Amino acid sequence: SSGINAEWPLRPGNAGNHHHLEELCKVYSKLGYKVIAVNHEIDFQAAFSKNKLNIGSYLKEIPKTIHGVKLLKRITLNCSDASLLRNLKHSTLLEFDIIAICPRNEDVLSQAIRTFYNHFHLITFDSTKILPFRLKHSHMNFAEQNNISIEVCYSHIIKDNSLCRVLVSNCKDINWTSRNRNIIISSNVDDPLYIRGPFDVINLMAVLGISFKSAKAGLTTNCKKLWLKAHSRKSTYNGIMSRVPTAQIDSGSSWIIPEKLHMSDDEQDCASLPKKMKVKE
Repeated sequence: SSGINAEWPLRPGNAGNHHHLEELCKVYSKLGYKVIAVNHEIDFQAAFSKNKLNIGSYLKEIPKTIHGVKLLKRITLNCSDASLLRNLKHSTLLEFDIIAICPRNEDVLSQAIRTFYNHFHLITFDSTKILPFRLKHSHMNFAEQNNISIEVCYSHIIKDNSLCRVLVSNCKDINWTSRNRNIIISSNVDDPLYIRGPFDVINLMAVLGISFKSAKAGLTTNCKKLWLKAHSRKSTYNGIMSRVPTAQIDSGSSWIIPEKLHMSDDEQDCASLPKKMKVKE
């Protein structure tokens, strides 16, 4: 399925290790995944200083595809201050295909999904800890209305059995408030040993209370909708208009090019002259 998505967390230690990335993509490709998002996680408050966002150069040399797997650039912003959300419009963040927010308190989540929903795509939580606040139906309703997805990561239940209770508790809150809708399922692993195939992930989600239909959508259609929203944010103006060079327009769509652009400079000068010129005697 072309919409399947997974995440590989990019860390400073392995940021330049493209051989490791190739190994991961090879495994993802064999399991049927077509798109993965290479994730870079930062503390929003620590990274933003003097009106500049310091994110390093981890993602600059990442290729577009490896072994037939499309790579997307993702950044996750750990945010504990709602006033920092106005910096989501910063030009540096436009380099990333997907922007995720990890809210540390209820105020950040509420402000993000109500006011700044046009500037990010995904809400995620630390899957190694119990949710820092109680989720409400109103939060998830606003997120769904504004096309903001909620992420569930499954890798920690495989890595560490002691975290099973934490993940089950978090998923229970997310499922109850979101009604199993608008969920994105990701791996969040950097070791091929913990990568699982799509149907294994769907069965694992059943243990966590996510239905087969919702789990399948969380690996396919929901991911595609998220990518389309992210793409329109980067390539269009307010999701309405986009600019395409005339050289990239094929012959079948040449009718959209204004007639003047087909003319030479002399022809345009002649066309701009009035048809009749009155001469006063």
